[in-house]
Amino acid sequence: MPTMSRFAVISDIHGNLHALQAVLARINQLDVDDIICLGDIVGYGPLPDRCIDLVMRCCCLTVRGNHDDAVINPKRELEFNGAARQAVIWTRRVLGPLHMDALCRLKAIDYPHESVMCVHDSPVPGPTDYIYDARIAAHAFMGVERPICLVGHTHVPMVFEGPAATGGSSLTSREVVAYMPRDGVSIPLDHQRRYICNPGSVGQPRDADPRASFAVLDLAHGTFTVHREDYDIVAAQLATEKAGLPTILAQRLAIGA
Repeated sequence: MPTMSRFAVISDIHGNLHALQAVLARINQLDVDDIICLGDIVGYGPLPDRCIDLVMRCCCLTVRGNHDDAVINPKRELEFNGAARQAVIWTRRVLGPLHMDALCRLKAIDYPHESVMCVHDSPVPGPTDYIYDARIAAHAFMGVERPICLVGHTHVPMVFEGPAATGGSSLTSREVVAYMPRDGVSIPLDHQRRYICNPGSVGQPRDADPRASFAVLDLAHGTFTVHREDYDIVAAQLATEKAGLPTILAQRLAIGA
């Protein structure tokens, strides 16, 4: 059996079933070997149970996000702001024991391939676990054990390139190259370098583009390609409002913020 080398990468679904269904339909057209999920299946959105069902059925590997963790560990909800905390509490209340158990079973870090590691936020603790610039990426590279580290959490698609393994010594921001992917444009991955790759968010993009975001990692050809997909935002907003979740969580879907 050939080794899998072409993965779709999804992250930060946040209970947005409408976006997830649209992304999975698009992925079905892209000839991938399997799907990786980088966590935050739940939180913010109105259909967490159905999103968990789809992810567990469709993905070969899923790591636990901070919202997933807060739902099963109530002490962590104190880390969230008002609307996010309300959504975590609401999600915990509506999920049944099987869905809670599914979240409990997720690992914080996992390895779908000998060249790839997966974590929701950052491979190392630091001043922030949001890897959104070269300075923070330089610190994060200290924990990158494989040539490619897949992360989510920021809701913004990004690729950071650094030198090959440095024996645990820290990097400077000048040694890190940051790329902001464009829809459908592949970023080449040099096998002699290391990468931190973020596919963006399926369910709540925050880069001023409201379309769902995901990526394809092609190990055979050495590329990481972000794709954007339209979905029924109005239907997702109505479902959020019907669930009684904070209005801001519905409004932000239309502006990608």
